Amino acid sequence: MHLRFLLLSFLIFISSVSAFSQGIRGRITNEQGESVPFANIYIPELSTGTASNIDGIYELKLPEGKWKVLFQYLGYHTQNIEVTVGSTFQEINIRLMNQDYRIPEIKVMASGEDPAYYIMRRAIAMAPYYQKQVSKYSCKVYLKGSGVFEKIPFLMEKQMRKGGVKENEPFVMETVSKIDFELPDKVNQKVLAMRSSGKQNNTSPMGMITNNLYDADKYGIVSPVGKSALKVYNFRLEGVFDDQGRTINKIKVTPKIKGSDVFSGYIFIADGFWNIHSADLTMHITMTDVKVRQVYAEVNKNTWMPVSLDFDMDFSGLGLKMKYKYVASISEYKTTLNPALDHTFVERQKLQQMEEQEVFEKIADETRQVEQQREQKSREQKRMAELMQKQELNNRETVKLNRLIEKDTKRNSPPEPLEIKSGFQVSQKQVNNDTAYWATLRPIPLTEKEMVSFAKKDSFLMVSSTPEFQDSVRDSRRKFKLKHLVVGKSYNYSIDSIRRTEIFTIPNLTDPTSLSFNSVDGLRVELPFSYYKSDSSGRSLRLSPHFAYAFARKKPDVTFAYSQRLNGLTNTWISASAGSTTDDFNRDSGLPTMTNDFYTLWLEENYKRFYRRDFLQLKFSRDLANGLNLSTAVEYSDNFQLGNHSNYSFLKYADKEIQPNFPENNTIEDWQLERHQSFIGRFVLEYTPHHRYRIRNNTKMYAESKFPTYSLEYKGAFSGVFGSDSHFNLIKLGVRQMIRFGISDVFSYQVQSGKFLNSSRLYFEDFRHFNTRSTGFLFSSYENSFRLLPFYEYSTGRQFAEGHAEWLSRRLIVKQLPIFKNSSISEVLFVNYLATPGIKNYVETGYGIRNLFLLLNVEAVAGFENGKFRSSGIRVSLNMP
Repeated sequence: MHLRFLLLSFLIFISSVSAFSQGIRGRITNEQGESVPFANIYIPELSTGTASNIDGIYELKLPEGKWKVLFQYLGYHTQNIEVTVGSTFQEINIRLMNQDYRIPEIKVMASGEDPAYYIMRRAIAMAPYYQKQVSKYSCKVYLKGSGVFEKIPFLMEKQMRKGGVKENEPFVMETVSKIDFELPDKVNQKVLAMRSSGKQNNTSPMGMITNNLYDADKYGIVSPVGKSALKVYNFRLEGVFDDQGRTINKIKVTPKIKGSDVFSGYIFIADGFWNIHSADLTMHITMTDVKVRQVYAEVNKNTWMPVSLDFDMDFSGLGLKMKYKYVASISEYKTTLNPALDHTFVERQKLQQMEEQEVFEKIADETRQVEQQREQKSREQKRMAELMQKQELNNRETVKLNRLIEKDTKRNSPPEPLEIKSGFQVSQKQVNNDTAYWATLRPIPLTEKEMVSFAKKDSFLMVSSTPEFQDSVRDSRRKFKLKHLVVGKSYNYSIDSIRRTEIFTIPNLTDPTSLSFNSVDGLRVELPFSYYKSDSSGRSLRLSPHFAYAFARKKPDVTFAYSQRLNGLTNTWISASAGSTTDDFNRDSGLPTMTNDFYTLWLEENYKRFYRRDFLQLKFSRDLANGLNLSTAVEYSDNFQLGNHSNYSFLKYADKEIQPNFPENNTIEDWQLERHQSFIGRFVLEYTPHHRYRIRNNTKMYAESKFPTYSLEYKGAFSGVFGSDSHFNLIKLGVRQMIRFGISDVFSYQVQSGKFLNSSRLYFEDFRHFNTRSTGFLFSSYENSFRLLPFYEYSTGRQFAEGHAEWLSRRLIVKQLPIFKNSSISEVLFVNYLATPGIKNYVETGYGIRNLFLLLNVEAVAGFENGKFRSSGIRVSLNMP
């Protein structure tokens, strides 16, 4: 059997080599004889190409015949040579000459500003066109990622070794994929081959290929050709050069204010066409320096697409140092121009740059004849033409022209589909580690270090492919050991993560989150077990037995939850849960457990108030239509208040003591805390217009929406059902939305208003409780909470109106200071509103800084009631889940 396998492999190798046995190869150097890494080699007639490796070595397989070959890289003059390919490889070594830049003969603007602004205003204005110029395309992508961990902290070393990563040992990942893209965001990736020198094969080119500089604004980075570029960057023209019949402008890009969301470096713009020719940019994000280089090629007339990309990343922080490089070679483009756009517009802009008046007039006459046969231009199109003909555009006119072009492309484009179609096809057959196979497939040669890295992986595969080894790995993932009862374990019974996932988890007793402390239960130990199963049909099942023990009360708590997704496309769920547990009276938005633990144990201040709940709950939810979800639930429960069973604290204070487990609220009557039974029904309807979604494994997943979400909720308790004492009816309306705008700014709000129509037997746990987090320190976010209101005091059983709004910005006040320019901090302005019978027109407003040292948030807040100052404070929180 082994001999047969070797013979078959040899035959495949021979046939592969014979099919790809000719082309060109060689080394690319500069004038000093130094290697030029990642230079682009492109064949326009074949729409194919490759890139040199880090040593300047390249190899490109070609069919026999004569071909024009372009050799190009940033900072060097493009070489255009003709080669004749026979039946063997030719060695063609290329010496790239330094690019000669000439000082352009461009008229200085009347304002005296640099001529770069004349160029960049037009490039910014034209960006919406080039963003939508191609309605769909396909291409073949070779992507290689290689890196090395120069320093690994001791705490991470063991885990990283399990993943096949060692200090100072290079690792390589590479894929060959077929990409199909269609506007606005339909992407399908078919992996043709995938290989890694480590244990994971998860390299994906999608983010690098489909998201170019025209789309950078979508990902929180200000593009040099984006709408906000003129506010954020300074530009300087450093020279021009000719490349393949076009004049290219070299523009230096410098951010006005340094930060993690801006580039610096150079962008090259084609004169007259105003498209990106190439870019050499750097940026700094937290603990990481990133260098981005992109080279575009004309794959069809006036259609420029990225053909070579490389990214250098240098990470240093938290005791970890890593260098990583991605290089991508993109070829075999097939493009379709967007039929909704007027593509003669580009040629007309170039004609305005031509000095040959006779040629201009001739083509202009032809253009006028065509235009006479068309309908009269819209007012916006006329304004676009007027602005493009101006010799000096100011910043305001540039933004106006950008918006007009963007509006024109949107108006002529078909409506945005609800489904965001993207596919990722890969199977074990594509995870091919055969050296001979990859030698015929790889367009960029490996370096010596990369070959050594793969050789180690190949030797490992010889061992790991044996049945004995695979059985051992499978058993280690599923075998029970006694220590797992203490340190926890997830037993993986999955076939693979796509077709079927099946995992059983035992909790980790050494995890700090498994322990908590409060004045009612004392020390509390939590043991959450779980079993999860899902498959590609869209169905899933989760079982969650949860055991807890309260040492001070000397009572166990046991709950069991079952949830099952019956249909992934309609998000149909059924669930049931039952058990006995200790609950906060404010179950939905109470103070986080860890914060209450901290204040109780260290400051002798207990804020949460608890009651005992024995319950049985049934739930059902599904989408009635796209964006319209119905959720229903019924619950029967036996509820009673608990008393304190511990007054323990690490530190004792003379002026403090643990408070009784009694919520402070002026409207509470004694009977509302007595033992009672409740039978409660709940009905929630939520609707988000035009809610876009993706489908993965027959499961519909909603994307972030730019539209508001409206909600209608009814909650009622019915007396007499199974002995139920409770009786009330609550109706509640709400709306929430998140809006992204400007330079990575986010504005979000949520508003709710409700009223108890009948509250004849309304117990305290069913009051409308608000998200009050008045502690000075918090182990989680203060978002959408009242920072200064006391706990439970303004909970109500009547009508209420509540609102929260915040503006999160990365460039507001503090970020302008030099010391914070390169930091990851963001700033927030917020306002909260509450009106109940107990508090009239209460408003909190404040300012905060988030992500100080990546973990810390600090806020200053003031509260007002009926316009009069009430209180103020400083709030500090940690970024913890």
